[in-house]
Amino acid sequence: MSKLKIQFLNSQDVSAYRQLRLQALFESPTAFASSYEQESCLTLTDFTARLRAHDNLNSGIFGTFDDSDRLIGMLGFSRENRPKRAHIGTLWSMYVLPEFRRRGVGAALLDRALSHVRELGVVRQIVLALTADNLTASLLYKSRGFEPFGLERNALFIDGKYFDLEHLVLHFYHNT
Repeated sequence: MSKLKIQFLNSQDVSAYRQLRLQALFESPTAFASSYEQESCLTLTDFTARLRAHDNLNSGIFGTFDDSDRLIGMLGFSRENRPKRAHIGTLWSMYVLPEFRRRGVGAALLDRALSHVRELGVVRQIVLALTADNLTASLLYKSRGFEPFGLERNALFIDGKYFDLEHLVLHFYHNT
């Protein structure tokens, strides 16, 4: 696979983002707190507002594009805006199309997000949560230095079954 293009999504990407998001929710319901049923009712205007809400360096949805400019992966990032918590960032909604998995796309997307966080220079820790049985994602995050700090039992209830969430943190140390 040649070099991937990874950038924050904007309103021009809204159709592709909506399609990828809905596919993610449909195909991997245990990986997200939201559901396909909830978000399939949302309009393009709703999705545009979601992208516009992240119109700054402190928050956004990274998108990975293949050679034909097809959106093949996404990862959300947001930084807390309350002064006492402005040193904390969150990663959310990582998803890569199945046909592009195990080809380094998720790793490239995560590395780009972490590079962005380092460039901000003010984030001291970044947190995320993932379904506890998602071993592939857990291994990827831990390979980048994330460490578990908690297990939230029965955090999601999907189709009559409960799922635990594992919470991970990555600490950044700056000379401040």
